[in-house]
Amino acid sequence: MLQASDHLAHACTVVGKAAAFLFVPMMLIILYDVFQRKYLGYNPDFTTTDWYKMFTSTRLQEMEWHLHSVLFLLALGYGYVKDSHVRIELVRDTLRPRTRAWVELFGALLFLVPYCYVVIEYGTENALRAFNIGEGSDALTGLPHRFIIKGMLPVGFVFVALAGLSAALKCLVYLFGPSSLRAASGQYAGDHPPTQPADA
Repeated sequence: MLQASDHLAHACTVVGKAAAFLFVPMMLIILYDVFQRKYLGYNPDFTTTDWYKMFTSTRLQEMEWHLHSVLFLLALGYGYVKDSHVRIELVRDTLRPRTRAWVELFGALLFLVPYCYVVIEYGTENALRAFNIGEGSDALTGLPHRFIIKGMLPVGFVFVALAGLSAALKCLVYLFGPSSLRAASGQYAGDHPPTQPADA
């Protein structure tokens, strides 16, 4: 059970770390957008080029929030796996370790995973509808194919659900498994914030 939890956590970690690299193109696009608007946008020789028409400020800004959204959505599961999300420490830190594990277990199974299911179900339906009608940006010069960014919502929440299942499995091992596995499975029973691993 602990091995299955580790596999799920590893999948969320790999995806989250890969998504972090989207920060680089996002920052480059932001810098170029600012440079184009402040310095090149007043040059009539530049504003009549095909390049300018293809990469309007509206498209660049939409690309920025698309990349930011994908980065955020794909890193959610990674954040939960690393226990770096916000908690109500005033309540949680007063509880005993076993009680914390029970709270985490019930929270993951009764709230997080069902919520993820609803988001995945309706998010997929919304993305398919956007694909079928050919939905694009509301702006005339915006990006087409809105289904791509809408489809990232259910994808991101798949990894949140996997992270929740990983946490639930660890809590089950901590609560009902042998004492020899307690140290390896007690991540969600400890104080918050935990000591962050070197790769966090």
